[in-house]
Amino acid sequence: MVENLCFEKILSSLATPVVVFDRDIRFSYANEAYCRSVLRRWEELEGRKPADLFPESEERMDAIRLRFQRAFEGEASSTDAAPYHIPGPDGRMLERYWRSRISPLYGPDGSVTHVIQSGEDVTDEVMLRQQKDVIAAELEHRVRNTLAMVGSLAVVTGQYTPSVEAFVETFTDRLDAMSRNLFMISDNHWRGLPFRTIIESELAQIASIDDPRITLDGPELILSVRSTKWVALLTHELVTNATRYGCFSVSGGSLAVSWRLADGAFIVDWVETGRKGTGIPERKGFGTQMLDLMPNVVTERNFRDEGLALRITVTGSFYVPPADSL
Repeated sequence: MVENLCFEKILSSLATPVVVFDRDIRFSYANEAYCRSVLRRWEELEGRKPADLFPESEERMDAIRLRFQRAFEGEASSTDAAPYHIPGPDGRMLERYWRSRISPLYGPDGSVTHVIQSGEDVTDEVMLRQQKDVIAAELEHRVRNTLAMVGSLAVVTGQYTPSVEAFVETFTDRLDAMSRNLFMISDNHWRGLPFRTIIESELAQIASIDDPRITLDGPELILSVRSTKWVALLTHELVTNATRYGCFSVSGGSLAVSWRLADGAFIVDWVETGRKGTGIPERKGFGTQMLDLMPNVVTERNFRDEGLALRITVTGSFYVPPADSL
């Protein structure tokens, strides 16, 4: 024990962890803050070497020994957020990060008798910084994907619009649909959205959800983020076409959308009624092209006399399994 009662009382009252080592790098003193930070009582530390209680890799131990060696030679040093491991209450190793300073302690004859280490547990700070880095990387990834999607949207839209004015109107309309979808994903912490929510969001642009012309029927099913983006754009195109040429372009028209899971496949039926004389389109529209581009998708189109009947069958990893099935 360092023989200075007043000195010991002062250190014991500090909130900053402080520990003193002798020349054999054994614990000579540790204040209460240090004991709490390493989840040990002083009786467990006294006279022991750190390596006996807190095993580290040889690489880390070499760096620690070098710092102590320099301190015994009279050189102080500091580290910023250095990692170390301590055994937790359940025996598992916990990683902590410390910002610390090691300083020599001189005896009456001017020689270094002990080394003082003071530190600050900055684990929460380091974890927060790492989380921010992960979020930033994920955001960059999502922005790149979104920009690529916008680029593809512009190219395909430009192929099938007869004028600049028509392109601007159609492209802006589709960007608005993408924006709505991205805001919803963002509000949902960048998780996918329920299929019903996507359908309701697009239908809400032309009618109220309780409109008697609209029937939605299907189980709760949350799509992946990627599937959410594609399905939102596809639904926007289907709603737009239904408004311009299909069931919502005439009075008395109706729409029934149903979906189900069957043998690992996701099956959606989009059935419009009320618009007579709906023939086969002369060219492929944007929605049809999207369906052709989407992987693991099989489409059945039936242009009946009373309106379009569309069945979409999707396989693969397109949705988030319910918690009770994990």
